[in-house]
Amino acid sequence: MTRVAICGGDELRAACEVLGLEPTTLAPRAVLVDLRIAGAAAAAAGFAADIPRIVVATSEQATWLRSLGGDHTPIAQSADAAVIGPLVARCLPHPARQRTRVITVTAARGGTGRTLCVANLARRIAEHTTVLAVDATGSGSLGWWLGVEARSWSELDALAGELRAEHLQLVATSVRPRLSVAGGPPVVPSAALLGMAIAAARELADLVIVDAPVLADERARAAAARSDRVLVLGYADPASLSALIAADVPSGAWLIGAQGPIAGAFRDLPRDERSISDALRARDAVDGQLGRSYDDLAELLAIDAA
Repeated sequence: MTRVAICGGDELRAACEVLGLEPTTLAPRAVLVDLRIAGAAAAAAGFAADIPRIVVATSEQATWLRSLGGDHTPIAQSADAAVIGPLVARCLPHPARQRTRVITVTAARGGTGRTLCVANLARRIAEHTTVLAVDATGSGSLGWWLGVEARSWSELDALAGELRAEHLQLVATSVRPRLSVAGGPPVVPSAALLGMAIAAARELADLVIVDAPVLADERARAAAARSDRVLVLGYADPASLSALIAADVPSGAWLIGAQGPIAGAFRDLPRDERSISDALRARDAVDGQLGRSYDDLAELLAIDAA
């Protein structure tokens, strides 16, 4: 609830009640002043000058205020909630949304093409910015799809308590300019090690993309907790939907249909086995209809990270 100082009468208080504004005299986010009420201006003067004001005034008072250079102060000629509400919304400072730095890709169950998706998003986004792809599964599949043999998580195990960016940089494998991958077989990272690796990765790249296990795995939960954006891949079959319902899907996650439409999905990826087969033979980016869908998703994530 937004806290505001009310310098006025019953009409202004009633409007604030309708709008869900909390009256206060301590650290208000805005000061509402009804100059039609005696003593309101004097009461408002008691609040710091940098707190935004919304003024209710007669036509004559409004003209007088503007003649004194009050053009930037919102002035209304009614204390009605429908008039006051938009002025309050406009004058309150809006904190800038933090840009996306870490993306985790997970699923309710296996076999959804999670790693394929991560590899293709990483390739596409790395055309414009630095990307560090993290294999949280320890399987080596992400490195395989990116055409490199990623160094094992075992090289970082001993540093789990003090892992820093420079340590991760030493074991990250370069795929091409602006794209690297960290984490490889045969060791699966602990949730604690993965969390520290993600924190270190933020210092090495503009965007970190994590290939995480299924949602039920503690590593997926650790990665999601450190992520700005979570993508959850799923199928539309009953077993997959049941697993999705039972899973602890993070708030605000983007649900992605893995091979076609899925109810409530933010985006759907088409079934395109020919393009996947071609990419599999070349260990390269997916083209075709699926590739175009990856292009669209990568563009949205790049905007999210801008």
